[in-house]
Parts: sequence; C-alpha cells; structure tokens
Amino acid sequence: MMSVKQFLSTAVICAAVTCQPAQGQDAALFPSLHDYSDEAIRLHGLAALFPDRVLFEQPQLEIHSESRVAARVEDLPRAIKYIRLYRLNEAKSVLAEHQTQAALILDLRFLKSNHTAVDTFSGFATAKQAQTLTTVGTVPADLSISGEASSTVRDFPAIVLCNRETAGPFEAVLHQLQAAGAIIAVGESTAGRTGFYSKASANAWILCGEIRPDSDTSLVGVGFEPRIRLESDAKENYLSYHLYEAGTDILQLLRNEDSSSDSDQAGEADSRSIEPDRILQRGVDIIAALQILQQQPEL
Repeated sequence: MMSVKQFLSTAVICAAVTCQPAQGQDAALFPSLHDYSDEAIRLHGLAALFPDRVLFEQPQLEIHSESRVAARVEDLPRAIKYIRLYRLNEAKSVLAEHQTQAALILDLRFLKSNHTAVDTFSGFATAKQAQTLTTVGTVPADLSISGEASSTVRDFPAIVLCNRETAGPFEAVLHQLQAAGAIIAVGESTAGRTGFYSKASANAWILCGEIRPDSDTSLVGVGFEPRIRLESDAKENYLSYHLYEAGTDILQLLRNEDSSSDSDQAGEADSRSIEPDRILQRGVDIIAALQILQQQPEL
C-alpha cells in the first residue's frame, strides 16, 4: 500500500509532468499543503508510524512530590511490610533496611524518576546475579545501567504495585526483575518513559536513545506489563492511592476480613463509604496465598 509520503511525492511528480490544472486539483485535495515543509511532513509521518518516538511536546517527567520523606513504611496484616516510594533516588537506605523482609509490598504507583535505581533494586533479587541493562542509541552519560549482585538473596518475590503513572528508566529494571521471578507486579502497565529525545525542529523531538531490559525488548510508549493486571478508571486510580495521602488509615483501604466483633463495628461504619484499594488488596492476597503454600507439607 502506498504511504502518505509516497502518495504526496507521486502527486507532485504527476503535476510536474502533466498540465497546470493538475496542480490546482492537488491544492484543492490538500488545502494548505504549502504551509508545511517537507521536514514537517516527514516528522508527522514518522510520528504516525512510530508513536511515542516523535513528540510534538517537550518530553520531560514532571517529578514532583509534596511528601517530606523519600518513602513511608507501614505495617499490614500477615506481617507484611508496606513501603510507598516518593523519591526513588533518596530511598535507597529505606529499601536496604527492609530488603530481607519476607512479606514485602513496594508501592511505585505515581512514582516518576529519571533514575534506573538498578543498584537499589538489585537487592530484591532472588538469585545472586548482577543486573545489567541494555542501551540503544544515545543515553545520558551518568545513567546507571548495571548493579552488583546482592549479598543477600530473598526467598520470596516482593510485590510491586504500579500504574500508568509509574514512569522512568527504572521501568526496564522492573521488567528484568519480574522476568527473573524476583517480583510480582500488580496493577496497570507503566508509562513507557524509557526513551531519550533530541530536538529535531522548533516544536518536535525525536527519539535518539533508550534503555532496555534486554536488546530485543523496547518499552518506549508501551511500558512494563505487570503479571497481575488490574485496570481502573482515572477516578478510582487517583482516589485509591491518594486517600492515604489525605490521612486515611491504610488499614481502611483493605477489605475488612473480620467485622463480627463489636469493637470492629464502629470502625466498619466509619469506613463504609471508603472503597478498598483493589491493587493494594490484590497484593496482600497474593502474599497470603504464598504464605499458605509455604506452610503446606511437601509431597
């Protein structure tokens, strides 16, 4: 099938070879075509063929967190440690402190970072194997692409919560960890912000390099896909996460497993209007299932 660019080039050639009226017909069929340069047509054609690799808005991550801490840590039922990350590059010590925690949930929803954190996340591996990312094209010289093998090895995968607002080069590390069985991700596919761009014209930026989990896997515009996918609309996505930021006790965002006692009834009435955080709840359910399997006698 003839491309738009080929069609336009053919139209121009035909107009030059034939008579003057043909040029007038081209102008009628493609009004204001003369307003666009060949470069503009080329860039828009590339953008149509390769989404997210040619952009017409400056590509930058809006990295902003109102939290005064890099991470918050909570205790959940079943001896689960819950860590919500706000600033990935500053949370290394917090993650290192809890990397041997058997039941662990890392909440990366709405997390944006320009870092890979490959050295930080290597501590959550389930095997002593160094992580190395692959680069294609031109990437920032200070971008970390390899981490040392962890001195400790986890017995069980960590649960990672993510959504479409999870964005940055570290998406490639999450892909590696899940492929190796070191994490089980729950939620939505991430943003796919693993590319780097150079300015091509006054209002266009073209992909010049990217970071990948391996040489054959590009996450640009596609993102990292969690093993357990839970789709949600924008309202649920926002509220389920930000109710905690507004001061709601995180236990109120979980399903009430036991509401039979009188002491629980008041709390149940207070939280009746609060919908459980489905993504967080699924993470807790997965850990509960793993704990039950661990207790089963070997056949």
